[in-house]
Amino acid sequence: KGTGHVSCEYMEQSNAAGLVVISEEDTSTLLIHRISREDIYQRQGADTIISWIDLELGTEIAISFQETIGCNYIWEQIHSVQTQYSNSKGEVTRASPRVVDEFDVSGGTRPGINEDSFSEECYNEGPDPGMPVEFPAPDLNNLAEVAKIIHSATAARNHEKVVAALLKKGYLRKLLELFRTVEDLEDAESLAYIFKALKGVVLLNDTNIFEFILSEENVMDVVGALEYDPELTSKQNHRAFLRDSVVFKEVVPITDPNILAKIHQTYRIGYLKDVILARVLDDASFNTLSSLVLFNNVVVALGLQNDPNFFRELFSRLQTHDPDSVEWKDLISFLQELCNIAKFLQPAHRSQLFSTLTSHSILEVLTRAVGVNDAATRLRALDILLACLNQIPGTLRDFLNHQPSHQLFSLLVDGLLTHDQDGIQEQTLEILRLLLDPDSPEQSVNLFLETFYEKYVDQLVAALTHCLTPNSTAADKSKPIQPQGSASTLNLIVELLCFCVRYHSYRIKYYVLRNNVVEKVLKLTQRPERFLVVSAVRFLRTCIGLKDEFYHRYLTKNNLFAPVIEVFLSNGDRYNLLNSAVIEMVDFIRRENIKSLIAHLVEQFGTKLEGINYVDTFQLLKVRYEQHLEGRELQGGGGNGADGGASGGSAPDTSSTAAHPQGFRGMDGRRQRREGRGLDKDEEDYFSTGSDDSDDESPHHPAQPSASGSSERETAARGPLGLVDYRDEEDEPLIGPSRPPSEPETVGHKRGDTNKLKLLPDGEAAPWVGREGG
Repeated sequence: KGTGHVSCEYMEQSNAAGLVVISEEDTSTLLIHRISREDIYQRQGADTIISWIDLELGTEIAISFQETIGCNYIWEQIHSVQTQYSNSKGEVTRASPRVVDEFDVSGGTRPGINEDSFSEECYNEGPDPGMPVEFPAPDLNNLAEVAKIIHSATAARNHEKVVAALLKKGYLRKLLELFRTVEDLEDAESLAYIFKALKGVVLLNDTNIFEFILSEENVMDVVGALEYDPELTSKQNHRAFLRDSVVFKEVVPITDPNILAKIHQTYRIGYLKDVILARVLDDASFNTLSSLVLFNNVVVALGLQNDPNFFRELFSRLQTHDPDSVEWKDLISFLQELCNIAKFLQPAHRSQLFSTLTSHSILEVLTRAVGVNDAATRLRALDILLACLNQIPGTLRDFLNHQPSHQLFSLLVDGLLTHDQDGIQEQTLEILRLLLDPDSPEQSVNLFLETFYEKYVDQLVAALTHCLTPNSTAADKSKPIQPQGSASTLNLIVELLCFCVRYHSYRIKYYVLRNNVVEKVLKLTQRPERFLVVSAVRFLRTCIGLKDEFYHRYLTKNNLFAPVIEVFLSNGDRYNLLNSAVIEMVDFIRRENIKSLIAHLVEQFGTKLEGINYVDTFQLLKVRYEQHLEGRELQGGGGNGADGGASGGSAPDTSSTAAHPQGFRGMDGRRQRREGRGLDKDEEDYFSTGSDDSDDESPHHPAQPSASGSSERETAARGPLGLVDYRDEEDEPLIGPSRPPSEPETVGHKRGDTNKLKLLPDGEAAPWVGREGG
């Protein structure tokens, strides 16, 4: 981008005519564009813009001229070059470069590009689209020209003609035979040209070319030519690796030669794209090669599936060989690779393949494989089991439910509880999650869940129970509690329990009640590993997130927030994941207005938490708690009026203070503080301006008591100003800096001690407004 002078010049590096834009500020080059023979240029605007899409850069470029005359001049230059390309079959002659100022058109005759202006062939423009491509004879004298033609065709639109010319009359085969001669002569320059030519052949990205160069008779010559990369300091030895180091393991004899050829070709494609040409392949060629690998794998899988004897022989060897033998491990590896290939089959073919595997007792084989001592074999078996679970979940659950002694089920649970460094636990956790998913449509899910809760969940919770080694004597109490059990194992167990709490409603609920699961999980807060402490907080947050009063009563009754608050306070003001997890949990309780938990947190831990001021979460929690108490007071005031009958008296409600002795200040203290302040002038003016609807019951005059007391109950519950349209409770209340949350601004009127109104912070909804009674 920028402003400058545009010219049409001969570019030596590209052997072509092109447009060059030089900055008028610092004489730097803003644009170099080789003029294309294709009709890609357009005039836009008021004939002052020339735009085109650059095929090499893959972007749209536009040159805007201040005057139409300058735009016309460059437009004619472009057409002159394109005409000369067409008339001279790609031959243009070189002219002395001349920078053209778009305003400098005073020379009369405009200099054009004529037949004497350029003298070199412009191969980089590629072959003429209207003419067939003719390659020179493949010999030592023409290698440079052949390499240039192939390289130029990679960006041309008519590269199909180049491909046809290469495959015509065995030209590419002759080029590979020339490579053998050049290699015998040890001609480094010619070998470099052949490398460039074959690299260009690969970048043509044509499946017919790939089929030719990857065939049995040609692949070694192609790999040999690609060993002589001039950009590398030494020759590579790809042929020696493919001949001597690569060994084809045929665990079960494959009789179809076409399937064998596809298997060998697939390996060569992978080696070509991942090793030999990893640096030079473009995205299109890489994707084409990857697609060829996928198609070959599908052909191999379908071919094996159609062989009636192959799977019979495969499972016969799996059942007869010793699981500790190398042959048996190779068979499991083959089965794993076959299941991975099956992911890309059509659903009908994939279902047919797994039905065939099931009929040959693949699940019994996997039971043996999961129980071996070799970690690599177990991991492969779990990978196969996961593939079966994704395809035949009902069959697998039925097998786990009805297998004698639930052997495979027990091995999976033991695998989760046994610490390792090979990823077996993580893979087992993923399998158990899918198996325990209650949303699966199969009828076997309920039976499977019953089996899990009756036989195996106790093992998971027992590991949490023994996560710490208790001190046996009083003298030992001064020593730190020693952790027991792998931290990673405990973390995975908690993760699975979180899944159960989230998706298993009544089963896990009553199990938690009977076995004090939350208390056992919260023992992890005493572990030295911080991620385990966060894991325990996450489990507590999962229970709260269900918004089930069952869990709320259970948590408050057993004071299960105590270990979390303790570890939170011991963490100090360090900004870490533990700090954020606890703050988010408390904020969730406040936002969701879970009254029982709000009251429990404030009354039990309010004194400890009121000093935390780097976030306003706990201050807002206290405000919400005071709102709840205010609602109780108003409701209680109405009830006293009713009890008093005609006397109209309303005694202060002291039940809140008596019932919550450990909270922040009781209602009596708040009432006395508010009465002592009185009303300021703005408040007097506000309440002295009543509406017509409130003339009968002015805020400054007490209402006449009724015999039934219903009027006072309704007024106390509703408030003298009626219903208030509060904001959504998602909005945060505003706490002014001049008045702390513990002392909210209040206004009152002569209506009795209990009928005081509280101006809530903006955004906080009063849950008691509009309700009658308690």
